[in-house]
Amino acid sequence: MRKIGLIGGMSWESTAEYYRLLNQGVRDRLGGLHSAWVLVASVDFAPIEEMQQSGDWEASGEVLAGEARALRDAGAELIMIGTNTMHKVYDQVAAAVDCPVLHLGDVTARAVRAAGLERIGLLATRYTMEQDFYRQRLADGGVESLIPDEADREQVQRIIYDELCVGVVTEESRELLIAIGERLVGRGARGIVLGCTELELSVRIGDLDVPVFPTTALHCQAALDAALAP
Repeated sequence: MRKIGLIGGMSWESTAEYYRLLNQGVRDRLGGLHSAWVLVASVDFAPIEEMQQSGDWEASGEVLAGEARALRDAGAELIMIGTNTMHKVYDQVAAAVDCPVLHLGDVTARAVRAAGLERIGLLATRYTMEQDFYRQRLADGGVESLIPDEADREQVQRIIYDELCVGVVTEESRELLIAIGERLVGRGARGIVLGCTELELSVRIGDLDVPVFPTTALHCQAALDAALAP
């Protein structure tokens, strides 16, 4: 089993889900008392979030690149950035280490195409929905993404940062997210990508009448495929 390095803490609520899914996945695949061989670098999210708001992505990339190097020095053979939004600085992180860094967008695009779909609705942070670093990566993988209108994007952003990132999960917000997803389906989306790791704390597979792609779970599955490969 290869050692996985996870850059987390953005937020730690979803990082805990990463840790659970990685360990559960190893147990399911290998049985017995097997668990994931994983190193976690959990950063303080508040300064990172301030850098996001100010647009200082290079500075946040330096922080994550430093964590990637520390994980590699500690023996990690595969790096995961446990947040969709911070894949904005993927290139900085990948350039900092000499081991693979598993891109969440690539993993998601492969899953969408494997389901026979080419057009999805994307629910995520404003940065991920409105900027091209993630949507272009999906497009490179053959997947077109539709995003909510301005008012709905604001609601998704609020639910992620004001609620899910601080452990608040409500039925009201879950129903609102589902309604936003349904509006995207009405515009032609054939599936919904939960393109923020915290969204899986609220929306579940089966909540919509189209396939739902949980990126945290997909990321963990792909990491275990790599870590457990011969």
